[in-house]
Amino acid sequence: MKTKKLLKGIYLVPSLFTLTNLFFGFMSILLTYHGRYRMAALWIVLAALMDGMDGLIARAMKAPSDFGIELDSLSDAVSFGLATSVLLYFWGMKLAGPPAIFFSFLFLTAGVLRLARYNVRTKSLPDRRHYQGLTVPSAAIFMGSLVVFHPAALETRELAFGLAVLTVLIALCMVSTFPYRNYMKVRTKHRIDILTALLMTVMLVGFIFYPRIALLVFTGLNVLSGPAVALARVVKKGLRKRSAAREKPS
Repeated sequence: MKTKKLLKGIYLVPSLFTLTNLFFGFMSILLTYHGRYRMAALWIVLAALMDGMDGLIARAMKAPSDFGIELDSLSDAVSFGLATSVLLYFWGMKLAGPPAIFFSFLFLTAGVLRLARYNVRTKSLPDRRHYQGLTVPSAAIFMGSLVVFHPAALETRELAFGLAVLTVLIALCMVSTFPYRNYMKVRTKHRIDILTALLMTVMLVGFIFYPRIALLVFTGLNVLSGPAVALARVVKKGLRKRSAAREKPS
């Protein structure tokens, strides 16, 4: 009996972090409606921190469950899919007119599709070093970092359509098969080398002295890392084929 109560407590802790993530996403939506765009974006960033914490705690307590996976995805759909879509519409794309509804909804659609694919793949590939496609929290943080960097609503149709184009590209990254590094898995199971330590130091200094710029730069680099790795793999594969063809006797 005591064991069952203990297990219920263990499963409850990561779920509380997940629900906190959901609450932060809800707060972001409310602040967006009140025109407080920077705070709305910061709530999305905080929701992402909670999203990372619930997974770490569940693994540390050895308490992952199908219920936790589904709850996490439902919360992510609100905190990162819906909240970010609403923020993008009111902050930047509203001036584009009716097309703005389509482009902001496109982000939500891509996010939900990405989450559904993740749930299916998790059961067959529970332990992997790379994600397939840009994660929804990563996409939301990047879009939110734009708002944090420039909290005033966009004032021209040109900028609104530019944001729409960027939204399409991010949506494509989410539903793509580009490989994105699972930093949580890699960093918790391997020792940190000098290059990684240097990068972490630069990130820390950047976030302390230039938080808005650092958030935009590092989240942007993360978005670009998937296409860059995919391109590098294609080039490497092509070089191997050329090398193999040269080695074959004529």
